[in-house]
Amino acid sequence: MIEYHVVPNGDRWDVERDDAATGSFAYNVHTAIGLAIAAAQRDQNSGIDVMVCVQEKSGHCRQVRP
Repeated sequence: MIEYHVVPNGDRWDVERDDAATGSFAYNVHTAIGLAIAAAQRDQNSGIDVMVCVQEKSGHCRQVRP
């Protein structure tokens, strides 16, 4: 399973794949979640199991997909 994480980084939100930077980021958390879901869907279409989580600024993670 591949995990995508949306993590806070100053005033922006970065998208990481299995704790490695993907190069994608957004200044709005919902936009960053959309970027992570789009990347996860591409992997899922290739037959790979995926999960998308958001790391809140408090440090807690919540799963947003599946």
